[in-house]
Amino acid sequence: MKKTILFAILFIAGHAHGANEKTVKSSVKKVTVFTQGAQVFRSSTVTLNQGTTDLVFSGISPFINPASVQAGGKGNFVVLEVKHNIKYPEPPKPKDGTLPKEIQREINLIEDSLTEFGFVKDELTERKSALQLEKDMILKNKLALSEGKSDSLPILKQAMEFFRLKLSDINAQLNKIKRSEKSIIAGTTRLNARLADLRTYKNSEEPIVKYEPIHEVIVSVSADEVVTVNVDVSYMVSQAGWTPSYDLRSSTSSEPIQLTYKANVFQNSGEDWNDVRLKLSTGNPNRSNIKPALPPWYINYFTGTRESVLQLSARSKSPQNTDAGNVEMDAVRKDLNEMSPAQSAANFSQLVETMTNVEFDIKLPYNIPSDNITHMVSIKKSELPSEYYHFLVPKIESEAFLVARVTGWENLNLLPGRANVFYEGTYVGETVLNPSIINDTMELALGRDNGITVTRTKLPVKESNKLIGNEVTKTIVYELRMKNNKSKSINLVVEDQIPLTINKDIKVEMKETGKANYNTVTGLLKWKETVGSKEYKTLRFSYAVTYNKDMPLSMY
Repeated sequence: MKKTILFAILFIAGHAHGANEKTVKSSVKKVTVFTQGAQVFRSSTVTLNQGTTDLVFSGISPFINPASVQAGGKGNFVVLEVKHNIKYPEPPKPKDGTLPKEIQREINLIEDSLTEFGFVKDELTERKSALQLEKDMILKNKLALSEGKSDSLPILKQAMEFFRLKLSDINAQLNKIKRSEKSIIAGTTRLNARLADLRTYKNSEEPIVKYEPIHEVIVSVSADEVVTVNVDVSYMVSQAGWTPSYDLRSSTSSEPIQLTYKANVFQNSGEDWNDVRLKLSTGNPNRSNIKPALPPWYINYFTGTRESVLQLSARSKSPQNTDAGNVEMDAVRKDLNEMSPAQSAANFSQLVETMTNVEFDIKLPYNIPSDNITHMVSIKKSELPSEYYHFLVPKIESEAFLVARVTGWENLNLLPGRANVFYEGTYVGETVLNPSIINDTMELALGRDNGITVTRTKLPVKESNKLIGNEVTKTIVYELRMKNNKSKSINLVVEDQIPLTINKDIKVEMKETGKANYNTVTGLLKWKETVGSKEYKTLRFSYAVTYNKDMPLSMY
């Protein structure tokens, strides 16, 4: 008892002084990827001092699930607490912003030059206005407009000579001013550009830094002495997952189907998975694993809400109806009292059952960057027992289709996904594997086979008129003729059909099935035959149609 009290006092005293905080470097060692989400395992080798230490694992994904954080490791230490923390870094205090003396001196010179350019520009503008005014006065003079009353030709010549010389001088000065203005504008532009560069010199030297929240996992540990240990943390992240895909390959029609199970892994969790060991799980931790419970289900007579209100209003006028209503309400209250109390979520907290999942441990390390791009991971390869046959529907197609009937795939714990089909190294097409809806036997179409020829011929029709009534009966005969041009025997499945009728005045009767399996509901005929190499096979079937001879048939 005394030892326990002493330990508690020491523990409280230790925390009162505060634990040492130590930022550790960690890396992602392995990841368990679920169909939605992933569990990340980080590890770090740390030297602990005696006492309590808070180990800070930084660089954690911002999509972490805080409730899923766990910690452990190997070594002589005790894990006291593990928690998720968000650190909001404070931007550094701005500096005084003083520029170097050389740059500041150049800025001052440029500003002085710009001021002087402004004065010169104003002076040029004033001179330009004065010259333009003088030019306008000359052009508006009556002698220049030939409106003068002087009859002296010498005086007119002197005036015109004066106007010519004066206007030439004014235009020359205006052109000179125009060139000066253009030069000043160009110089001002250059100086302003240089001034802007100098004023932004400090910002260009210091790049802009985004101060985003930093997600951390803090593990509080305790050690009795200085020791080097290995600390592990794990946590769940979203924005990750995998989807299955498959390759189904057949080399020849006598070998099993090769199934390649692949995973398309993606993640955008904010942390790169470099050189990690992957484990793929078919589970989904985001789904609820609480076992459902059926509450009591009661049955009673239906009464509409509007109708009940009107009846109670009408009964309220009569004491007898009031009593009947009270009796009815008492019965309802009695039923409610006999019901069990409503259950809370706490009653189900101990009913969590772990669902059985299938995990695939990938032996090779992978690099999965946080780019939200799918990366193909090969899971395993399997051989599936297969039975091949050729499928023929001569009524629609004159070519045979090679089909593989595959079994044994239901024992491979597959998930629904798309599958690429290859035959003899050639891509045939795409199919879907869905273990939840298809049978234990899967049929894969591997393409057309020109090694089988078939013809479907309608033989001459036999007619027989009945002696009574207007009915006529016609018998239709079809002959199917096939040849196996291949070097080995093959299994054939041939399908054809006879018509069905929904008109009671038309009767269809099967005459000769040709040893086919006949389905009376669908009218389908199916033969299963084995045809040897270079061998012919002939099948024949017939049916009779009885109908009114005065009414044409749509088809038969």
